[in-house]
Amino acid sequence: MIAAYGGYDKGGNTSIIFDDHDSYKWSGGSECETDSWGYFTATGQEISYIKRDRDLGQTFLFSGKTPKTLTAITVSTGYGSNVVRPNTYQKPVSIQLYEVAGEPILNDNGSDPTTEAFHGFPHNRPGGEIAPLRDDYFTGETYTPLAVFSGAVFPGKTSFGFVDETVPVPPGHPSLKGRLLRFELPADKPVVLRPGKRYAFLIMLDKRGAECGFTLANNFIGNYAGGHGIRRDGNGVFPPAAADPTKPFDHPANARAYESAHFPADFRQRIAIPPGTNGYPDVCAWRDLTFYVEAN
Repeated sequence: MIAAYGGYDKGGNTSIIFDDHDSYKWSGGSECETDSWGYFTATGQEISYIKRDRDLGQTFLFSGKTPKTLTAITVSTGYGSNVVRPNTYQKPVSIQLYEVAGEPILNDNGSDPTTEAFHGFPHNRPGGEIAPLRDDYFTGETYTPLAVFSGAVFPGKTSFGFVDETVPVPPGHPSLKGRLLRFELPADKPVVLRPGKRYAFLIMLDKRGAECGFTLANNFIGNYAGGHGIRRDGNGVFPPAAADPTKPFDHPANARAYESAHFPADFRQRIAIPPGTNGYPDVCAWRDLTFYVEAN
């Protein structure tokens, strides 16, 4: 093991999402489906946007004294109420690797105890307490792609101890929680880690589908000293383009908002979008995934 973090929260549904079901992030009235709050301007105006596709990952430090070849990365499913969505089983999964240059510079997004956060869980600003750190994000880092490994599949239901693949499984079933997902990397395409360098991984569902997504265990306030959580959200532009929740998702007035919410259809364009910690509705600047990195 050359890098690891074993902490996790006992709840929460921080998820990898590639779902074809659209909803507005909006607390106001709409004939279309809405899902909690949008984001806010400094003057308190709420801005609606469309729920965004998401990949999740982590930066980490290789502190060894000699170069080593990366052999495996392991993460864990989470402990919340929506751990594995019903159509995620046996879907193709990929992992993307980066070398990270620079140092993270914290941006507080203009929020402080007098304003509360402008976006982030629990999505109730104004009208309830939401800590200012909930919309903090990092700048200052550059992510150089090293490799993308495809061909993995999310485990089937029998791997979680269920009788067969046809049995209905509630997304928060206890057997889904805290289960390790290990990515063994091919030896014929070595990724060499060099001492003192930072690296990162992003885990992604390859194809959009109905009710597709799964959680990753994490500490929202982690204490891993060698890195931090990362994500790729929608088209990678922050904040998301504003949407008009009074009109359908496919209305021309929502063209920019829809593009903002979704990964490009071309997989190569998708993986060209760099990670950003300034995700919506939540951020990963303070987050650390449960993860284990192996090398030899």
